[in-house]
Amino acid sequence: MVSMIHTPLTPDLPIAEAARQMMAEQLAIVYEHLPALRQNADPPAVHETRKAIRRTFTLFKLFAPVFAPHELEPHRRTLRRLMRRLGPCRDLAVFRQKLAAYNDAAGQPLLVLAEYVEERQAKVDKRLRRYLERPKVHRRLQRYRRFTATAGAGLPTGNGRTAPLLVRHALPTLVFQRLGAVRAFGDVLPTATAAQFHQLRIQFKELRYTLTFFEELLGETSGRIIEMTRLMQDHLGTLNDASVATALLIALDCCPEEVAIYGDYQSAELARLTEEFHPLYAAFDRPDIRQVLALTVASL
Repeated sequence: MVSMIHTPLTPDLPIAEAARQMMAEQLAIVYEHLPALRQNADPPAVHETRKAIRRTFTLFKLFAPVFAPHELEPHRRTLRRLMRRLGPCRDLAVFRQKLAAYNDAAGQPLLVLAEYVEERQAKVDKRLRRYLERPKVHRRLQRYRRFTATAGAGLPTGNGRTAPLLVRHALPTLVFQRLGAVRAFGDVLPTATAAQFHQLRIQFKELRYTLTFFEELLGETSGRIIEMTRLMQDHLGTLNDASVATALLIALDCCPEEVAIYGDYQSAELARLTEEFHPLYAAFDRPDIRQVLALTVASL
C-alpha cells in the first residue's frame, strides 16, 4: 500500500477513500491542538479537539460497513480514551463560564461555589495533561494517522463479485439514514426525558456532520438544511449544558446553600429551553424540507 494523495471529493470517488480523507482532516485538527492541550488544557483547544473526535465518531458510524470488520475499532478506542479525559475539562469549563455570567448579574454572587469548581477544573486539567504525557497515547494516534494516510488500508478482501461503491451510490442512503434517526424522536418529544434530548442532539449532530462532509457535492441547496440543523444542535447543546450542570450540582460536596440557589436557576433554564425547542423542531420536520434534501441527492 502507498501513502494516500489527497483527491478532490467527487461523486465518482470510492466511498472508502472519501471516508479516509475525511478522517485524516479531523485527525489533523486533533494534532493541531495537542500542544495547547499538553501545555495548559486550553479550553478552546479542548472544545475543538472534542468536536473533531465527535465528527470522527460519526465517520466511523457512517463508513464502518465499507471497511473490514473491526478495522476501525482500535482507532475508536484510542479516541474514546482521549475523549473521556476531555469531557470533564469541557463540562467544568462551560459550567464555570455560565456561573460567571450568573454571578455578574446576581445581587449575591455564588463565590464559594465558583472557587470550588475552579479547583475541580484544575484537577481534571492536570489529569488530561498527565494522560497526554504517556508515550503509548501518541503511538496509538500515530497508528491511526498511518491508517488515514494509506490508500486501501483496512479494506475487506475482494472476491471480484462486488461492484465498487462510489460516493454517488452511497450518499443518498447515508443522508436519509441520519434524517430518519432524527425524525424517530419526533413522536416522543412531548414527554422526552433529558437522556432522550441528549440522544436527539447526537442525531442532529450526525445529520449536520454528514451534510457538511459532503457539502461541496450537495451544493447551495443543502446550506439551508445545514443551518437549520445547526440551530437545532445549538439549542439542544444549551439544553444539555443545563442538564449537565444540574447533575454536576447534585454530585458536588460543597456549599449546599449556594448549590441549591444555582440548582433552582439551572432547573428553570432547563424547563424554559425544553419548552422553546418544540416549535423549532416543528419548523424542521416538514415535507418541503425533506423534498429539498431528496432532490439534492437525486442529482448526484
